Amino acid sequence: MSKALFVIDVQNCFFKGDWPIPNADEFLAKVAAKVDSTRAAGDRTVIWVQNDGEEPWDDAPGRFGWQLVLEPQAGERVVRKSVPSVFEQNTELATELRAAGITEIEMVGLQSDMCVRASALAAKEAGFKVSVSRDLHATYDGGFPGSEDPRSASQISDEIQQELDGALAN
Repeated sequence: MSKALFVIDVQNCFFKGDWPIPNADEFLAKVAAKVDSTRAAGDRTVIWVQNDGEEPWDDAPGRFGWQLVLEPQAGERVVRKSVPSVFEQNTELATELRAAGITEIEMVGLQSDMCVRASALAAKEAGFKVSVSRDLHATYDGGFPGSEDPRSASQISDEIQQELDGALAN
């Protein structure tokens, strides 16, 4: 397989509890459908990226919010990180992907303005063909709960998509 689908930070803290993203159920259904169609097609590897937040945050390892919402299947890799780019912390990941024949990566998940953006740009820098579809990444209003940024989640994600469309071209 030459393609991989990275499912980034689709963890309970973004969908359940005190701080769900806007339209959380609708977004989760889109991601789940993408994972299902990828598995059914059999032409891509599914790689799950799981953020290890710090205490006392809900995404600290072992907490309910840290757990993945969707269940990886046998043989699907889970890569953990504690920084926005999965490639920054997992320095051998690009080499391992290339050794497995991966040349193209599609990024889906959370948050548009943090981990999706950082991981997509790092994958491009590492030499992969990278795609990001606007309807498959999301964030919070203001970019983070409690932020004073007046932009809606949709505005932020739209701006990130425009940036990535330019940066990932060719």
